[in-house]
Amino acid sequence: MKSFLGISLFLALAQAGVQGPVIEVRPSTANVSIGERFQVVVEARGPNGTAWEFPKQINDGSVELIQSNPSTALANSVTYDAQVFAIGAEGRIPEIEVPYQAADGSKGSVKSAPVPLNIVSTLDPNDQNPAPADFAPPLPVLVSRAFWVASTLAGLLLIAALIALVRRVRFPKKPVDPKVTPAISPEEEALTALDRLATARAALEPKVFYIQLVQILKQYLERRLEAPVLEMTSTETLAFVKTHSWTSPHAVALRDLVTSADLVKFGGSSDASNAERQIQLVREIVGRIDRLRRAELDMQARQPDRRKTA
Repeated sequence: MKSFLGISLFLALAQAGVQGPVIEVRPSTANVSIGERFQVVVEARGPNGTAWEFPKQINDGSVELIQSNPSTALANSVTYDAQVFAIGAEGRIPEIEVPYQAADGSKGSVKSAPVPLNIVSTLDPNDQNPAPADFAPPLPVLVSRAFWVASTLAGLLLIAALIALVRRVRFPKKPVDPKVTPAISPEEEALTALDRLATARAALEPKVFYIQLVQILKQYLERRLEAPVLEMTSTETLAFVKTHSWTSPHAVALRDLVTSADLVKFGGSSDASNAERQIQLVREIVGRIDRLRRAELDMQARQPDRRKTA
């Protein structure tokens, strides 16, 4: 019984003497310059079986620490590559927080105290005009004669371009008057198309010849009479020309022409012996219609003069 109580008291005293987790930060040097690389060892101490989770990187804007070797959960220390970018009180290793998990599954974290650093200068304090150690004196720039020649030519071209631009802005060229193509009258269009058809008549089949001939005639009538003649059938076209004052005198000749064309196009006839006469007939019809139109327009123009005289 006494031995059992002694063992229990020993275990209680042993547990009471166990300290909680602590972090120790040890830089490889306390005297560093701005941007100089040095190493920092962070060591954690605690009960056996404690797993530590050291941060991979620490950067607070003044100091940067990056792990140089990967650490495992059971490792109790890690080494960081460090650089300082601040002076004075900011030039220090900040607090480092390391989470941990004890052997019994409980979790927590522990922080280290900031470690001040002595930021030293790389310049000689006795130098009146300090300069960076890697400063090099200016070197002469060797320029060849070809460079000066090319620069002179480029300058002259630039001046000439500026002069041309100023002259164009101040003295713009007079705009060229657009060429206006006079409109072709229905008579000129029809007679020109008939001349082309007469030239190509020998090489055309009768059906093709009559299709083009009737097309020329209907195109002329549509433009001159301002009616949709191209959309009319042969019967509708003949009925229309009979009722119009300019075409009624030629109704019989137009009927013969349209009938001959329909016989070739739809009746299977291949007779084109009267092709030349048919072309001449269309020429005469175009000319007569144009004369009747001008005579009617002249008569309408004289009527107001007669009224004024009366």
